[in-house]
Amino acid sequence: MPFELHPEIPPEGRPRDEVLPAAYRGRVEGSVNRMAAAVGLRLSLHETLINSRPTLQAAEFAREQGRFDAMHHELLRAYWDEGRDVSDMRVLREVAARASVDVPGMESAIREDRFGEYLDARRAEAEGLGINGIPAHVIADRYLVMGAQPYDLFERVMAKLGVPRRDGQSA
Repeated sequence: MPFELHPEIPPEGRPRDEVLPAAYRGRVEGSVNRMAAAVGLRLSLHETLINSRPTLQAAEFAREQGRFDAMHHELLRAYWDEGRDVSDMRVLREVAARASVDVPGMESAIREDRFGEYLDARRAEAEGLGINGIPAHVIADRYLVMGAQPYDLFERVMAKLGVPRRDGQSA
């Protein structure tokens, strides 16, 4: 479900230090970097928080075209691996092209705020479930797992639900 994390962020973004308290930022970034390093990832952490609405609009347009998975992958790659501003239309055009999404159609959808009501409704729905951040996982309509959590936490939740563990070879 799409979730606009900071709708109050203006289109040009805001410095992270203005939005996130230093102690919180240090704790969260340290935790995320440790988890990423444990699986061989290096994340580009941004000094500016973006307004994610254009990005979410682009992703919903791609979903409508049956290209969501490719677009989602390319957006994450651009943001985390390449350190790019995925709210910038130039970047979104490039990402959409890499994901084989109709670029002019995507631009039009973003300009028209075509998915605005949908995004607002999903945010209200999430808040109604107690979700106020990302990532958030609702598992079996019973457990809410907030934030970036280690894999073993998900294993424990699934074990409580009686879901058998899959071996590493399963798809």
